[in-house]
Amino acid sequence: MSTEKFIIRNGTLYDGTGEKPRQTDVLIENGKVASTDRINYPIEDAKEIDATNKWITPGFLDIHTHYDAEVEVIPGLDESVRHGVTTVVMGNCSLSNCVGTEDDMLNLFSRVENMPPDLLEKWIKGKFTWNSPKEYYDHLNQLPIGPNVASFIGHSNIRLATMGLERSLTVRKANDQELKKMESLVTEAMEAGYLGLSIDMLPFHRMAEDPYKGVSVPSQQAHVSEYKKLANIVRRFNRVLQATPNAVDKTSVLRLLGMSSGLFRKNLRTTIVAALDTKSDRKIHLLATTLATVANKLLNANIRWQALAEPFLNYSDGPITPLFEEFGSAVVAIGASSEERRKMFADISFRKWFKKDWNHWRTSVFHRRLDDMWIEAAPDKSLVGKSFAQAAKEVNKEPLEFFMDMMAQYDTDIRWKSAVANHRPSQRMRLLAHETTLPGFNDSGAHNVNMAFQDGALQTLKQFQANPEVLPMEKIIYRITKMPADWLGFKAGSLLVGDRADLVVLDPAKLQTGLSEPLEYFDPRLDGAMRLVKRSDGVINHVLIGGKEAFSSENGFAENFGKEKYGQQLRSTH
Repeated sequence: MSTEKFIIRNGTLYDGTGEKPRQTDVLIENGKVASTDRINYPIEDAKEIDATNKWITPGFLDIHTHYDAEVEVIPGLDESVRHGVTTVVMGNCSLSNCVGTEDDMLNLFSRVENMPPDLLEKWIKGKFTWNSPKEYYDHLNQLPIGPNVASFIGHSNIRLATMGLERSLTVRKANDQELKKMESLVTEAMEAGYLGLSIDMLPFHRMAEDPYKGVSVPSQQAHVSEYKKLANIVRRFNRVLQATPNAVDKTSVLRLLGMSSGLFRKNLRTTIVAALDTKSDRKIHLLATTLATVANKLLNANIRWQALAEPFLNYSDGPITPLFEEFGSAVVAIGASSEERRKMFADISFRKWFKKDWNHWRTSVFHRRLDDMWIEAAPDKSLVGKSFAQAAKEVNKEPLEFFMDMMAQYDTDIRWKSAVANHRPSQRMRLLAHETTLPGFNDSGAHNVNMAFQDGALQTLKQFQANPEVLPMEKIIYRITKMPADWLGFKAGSLLVGDRADLVVLDPAKLQTGLSEPLEYFDPRLDGAMRLVKRSDGVINHVLIGGKEAFSSENGFAENFGKEKYGQQLRSTH
């Protein structure tokens, strides 16, 4: 428990409950909120923070991260904390570190999360000292974590640990013995305080290593009866099922609605990734929230879509991008070497295959619009700033043929970007404010070279500050703090007397101008590897975690941050 003492004076306090803000002081003692009343006298040994014209809010939640590997080597998780995030949720999309071998984790994480295999190996190798879900949670509790950490147990890991690599990827129906072992692991995790179970129905998440390179992860291989059997354990403990549906098979969402149903039984808390306003289907976000509303009201379900606060902007290096994992030809190319890919995109038969994939009539997640794919960097500097369609027109070439020519010539040396979803502000705010969504889906720690949403909470505040008619600020702050914490089942997100002192002091006057675009940062802690990050310099003034000052705009991160423990390992309260 922190022995530091703080008095934050004359700030506008949003306590996270949804109640209207008030001008007041906040006293922090012994790691907790000691008072939220005016204190008109000095407090002995207390550090004073002047919050005049500033907001005091609970620390923000990132409800969907993939920091499972990074937390082992950068436990401060400062790329989130600097934006006011004081609690993160790991173990999403069927992936976690709690069971399985180090080799299993390398195979799972390196392609799904687009992490350099050599860096990931350095992060993971020699770090596994646990052999069970409980031991893993105990291990997390010993790390010098920056934010508070909670986790799901990942279904892909359970399958790998129970069935082995080959069977987990090639057998849909586990045998009775395997199912019993899976049930035992899920039960142990629930008893240890995990938030619940995460499953993955999306075929675009694939293994990295031979002999199953490009094969969808183990959770995606499972029969629906396996999902149901394990979900019933989660239901019994009143925990949460986190699910990634099959984006090209809408019946997978119907299966999840049915699993959540509480007709003649207890309902199952189910959070689904993600409610997005996609360019490829401009009405899908309406269908998603309508289905959840109907299921919650008529089937007594408990569904919450996860919502992203900003445009889904993805950066890609040639053909290496998660956006292309839905194309069979690109799946092969992504798993190949640079020399092999260049030859593929120069080969007539491969180009026909890729063109057929690109022009298919089936449901697609990626919009496939070459006039909306923008070149960020290339050896030929004249291409930068142009769309592939525009560049093709200038040399009198058919756009897709030109794109394939660029892949053959430059491979990953040509970098491009495209916003594939959440591009319309009104629809985006509708999703953030909807009763069937949980804001806070930032995907932090995932696809580090492709996207950066670590400042999702601040992006949410920025939009609703500019559009107060959509939802009052106290309500949207509730939706990114206490509401998701209560629903997911852990104690966080409010600033009432006695609460753990996880809080942010921020400057609302800088919200509209102080949030950066994604930046390329070559992190020395990652052996100089590039990752996309955000900066909110000047917006966030102070971040306190457990009553200790982790970050300030004046001094940066505390000297011992990432070396000493600030956050806590959070266990389910459900």
